[in-house]
Amino acid sequence: MPRPKRHTPTHADGRPLKITFGEMRRMGVRGVLVYCHCGHHTALEADRWPDEVRLSDIERQFVCQGCGCRGADVRPDFERGDPRLAIKGYRNA
Repeated sequence: MPRPKRHTPTHADGRPLKITFGEMRRMGVRGVLVYCHCGHHTALEADRWPDEVRLSDIERQFVCQGCGCRGADVRPDFERGDPRLAIKGYRNA
């Protein structure tokens, strides 16, 4: 029996609608990972964005310093939000 398709909310242009920074902070996550489609990436503190802004709202603002492309994939940095990993000083368990 096929699984029912899950409806994922999207922006008008078809991009997935991601969580807000407020929702992310309530989960204890304080940073984001920004990935360019060329493979470059960076980690940023999320304090600069207000609670009501969605991660998907800021994706088009990024310009890759490596390839110059506009747009990125922004994801919560769950590992940075884990105090056990932060205390040890490394990100990969």
